[in-house]
Amino acid sequence: MKLRLTKNDAQEVLHKLGVLADEPELQEEYGLTQPKTDALLASVPTNGGEWTIAGELELAAVRGEMQDHALVLHDIADDARAANDKMESRRIRQQARRFEKAFK
Repeated sequence: MKLRLTKNDAQEVLHKLGVLADEPELQEEYGLTQPKTDALLASVPTNGGEWTIAGELELAAVRGEMQDHALVLHDIADDARAANDKMESRRIRQQARRFEKAFK
């Protein structure tokens, strides 16, 4: 799978995959090994750009983690809206929707 990431999106993906790399039990749930997880993390373009996710297990892990992250982002957007920060809420919700669309 190939997709294009903004710099901000890439940083979010790096964060989520960094958590995955630090959690052997989570890797096991996806059928990944530490070397495969490390290679997946290293493949993310840190400043944004085109990203190729190689391997079905890796793709399943990225999809699972980023769909979960999209839910968290929606909650954060709700909190920003409740704090009357509508611009921040909109920005976060747009990012959540991009992740939902890209990683479905």
